[in-house]
Amino acid sequence: MKKHNFITVMAFLMVMSFSLTANAQLGGIGKAIKQGVNNAASKAASEQVSIEKIPTTLEEFQALQAELGTSPEGCIMLQLVAMEMYRRDRNVGTECLRLNNTDTNLSSMTRRLNELYRENDTYARPYLVSSCFKGAKPSNGYNPEKPYTIQVRKDPTKSDERSQMLKGYVKHLQLYSDGYDTPWRSIDVVQQKGDDYYRVSNCPAILTQCKEVDFDATEDWRELE
Repeated sequence: MKKHNFITVMAFLMVMSFSLTANAQLGGIGKAIKQGVNNAASKAASEQVSIEKIPTTLEEFQALQAELGTSPEGCIMLQLVAMEMYRRDRNVGTECLRLNNTDTNLSSMTRRLNELYRENDTYARPYLVSSCFKGAKPSNGYNPEKPYTIQVRKDPTKSDERSQMLKGYVKHLQLYSDGYDTPWRSIDVVQQKGDDYYRVSNCPAILTQCKEVDFDATEDWRELE
């Protein structure tokens, strides 16, 4: 075999090996689905991103980030995933949040989540993340459709913004949720210079209390799978 052909074959095998390893790490989470949605009611085009299940380990989260983290909408899905993982396991969840947030946003995230995830407290909202997935409403116990799907659009009132502090261009986006009277919730992401992934830089609107589950809801809230 000629030297040039040998090098080409070896490079192909290395790429295939990396791809198989990443898919193995992803396990049963499944490939995320991303598709455009023309929502006439919102007067702005939006994107949908879906996953099959919530990761349970840091390694699974990293595999999902490798798949989704290079897009702004995927970064928002990762934020919700990390928030839910934090509710279940503070140590693992903190590391996931660290991977998906700028340093300036991380401390405010964990501080606020500690308030929203307090146990045996009427203030708490353990179903906060569930409320952001398609089909979840107070009237059905915030039990979303499968696969878990989010809808994201650009903020129609804001343009991308250059940030010297964050070393990148901030994108102002909005996440849809039926858990609030104002359903489009603002969230900012940034791809910092030299970074392959987008990171959340600001998201107070998804850290406010969603509505309580209706007292006469058709179902009780169930933990996400």
